[in-house]
Amino acid sequence: MKNLLLSGVSFVRENPRILYSFVLLIFVPAAFFFNTYSLISSIERDIDRITQRKAVLMEHVINSLVSEKISERVSPQSAVDSIVTDNHEALSLAILEPENEGSRFRVVASSKSESINQVTDNIQYTLAWNKSDGIAFLDSDAEGRFWRITHQLVDVDGNRAGLITMTFSLRDSDTLIERTVNRSYLVLLATVVIVLLLVSNQARLFGYVLTLNKLKEVDEMKDNLVSMASHELRSPLAAIRGYLELLEDKHINFDDEAKHYLENISHSVDRLNTLVSDMLEVSRLEGNRIPLDLVSVDPQSLIAQSAEELRSQAVQKGLELTVLDVEKAVVHADVERTKEILINLIGNALKYTVHGTVQVSGRVKGEAYLITVADTGFGISAEDQKKLFQKFSRIQNKDTQTITGTGLGLWITYELARRMNGTITVESIEGIGSHFTLHLPLEK
Repeated sequence: MKNLLLSGVSFVRENPRILYSFVLLIFVPAAFFFNTYSLISSIERDIDRITQRKAVLMEHVINSLVSEKISERVSPQSAVDSIVTDNHEALSLAILEPENEGSRFRVVASSKSESINQVTDNIQYTLAWNKSDGIAFLDSDAEGRFWRITHQLVDVDGNRAGLITMTFSLRDSDTLIERTVNRSYLVLLATVVIVLLLVSNQARLFGYVLTLNKLKEVDEMKDNLVSMASHELRSPLAAIRGYLELLEDKHINFDDEAKHYLENISHSVDRLNTLVSDMLEVSRLEGNRIPLDLVSVDPQSLIAQSAEELRSQAVQKGLELTVLDVEKAVVHADVERTKEILINLIGNALKYTVHGTVQVSGRVKGEAYLITVADTGFGISAEDQKKLFQKFSRIQNKDTQTITGTGLGLWITYELARRMNGTITVESIEGIGSHFTLHLPLEK
């Protein structure tokens, strides 16, 4: 138990925001409770005042009725009985006449027959006899709360003839208040349950946040590791490349087998260098560390330069690389990154085309400039097109199994295009070829 408590305290210290949940759990129900309690208390006081006024008003009315009936020679008891029968809120009604100059009073009529002719020296009656506006006080018994009101009974000439006392029930108002209280407590209970659910959900979300923060930390560590490893790998690769070039400059007569080994080493170094460059580029893109200088660019010259740089590869493979009519326009883009995208798209077209042509064209469409690289290569299935621009995604089939690559080039080009407010789309049919189109915004 002690260890559990210590671990809980430690968790709260490490994650102080969880205290907000506990404060919410305590404060919200407490606020609802005090608000409900004060509201009900205020309503109860208001209802008591209203019922008091109602009772006093009712007693004045009854006083008038009794005076009229007595003046009409109706017996006081008959008047009392008829009035109590017609008013269910009047628990009791009695008429008293003074004795001994108002120090004592005798009950001459009452809704409670056992009290008739009883003599009492109740201080309340004495006070009411000497107070023209009567007295009233709140009392209660086993049957509930009630107002006890006593007022002077006057005759038709306005002279004091006795006292009239009435007990006015608060049963209806108390029932209403009780029903309101019960509903309020139900609402309070529902509120507590909702708060508990919210706190539980918040605790779950808090756990997700912690997990997400840990994942972000791990992802950041991974990016830093990839960036560091890419930088560190460049030096030994450059050294190996240097030694290979040095061997070529020495004009050493190697036999065919040694030459084959040197060619394999050179190809492996090229592949490693490409992989390292791509990984470094990915790390920079994910860390948003690639600056973009968006300026006015002439796409005609970029297309011509990119095609010229790769023309030797086309010649080596026996492919025809042509630049079709390129429509003149000005785009808003980064010069070097646009050229990098074009070289990647043209290079991929040459890589995945065995026979035929690779054509590059440019045209204006709406507010965008479209540069299309079309080839007569293997083509891409509809299923493979869905994941074409994902990291490390490569087309795996019998035609491409001998073609090397990192699976990062298209993701890098797509991200570069997106960050220049453009995009890349693809249309392809297996066995026919592919059309990759770079969309760049026109200069406004």
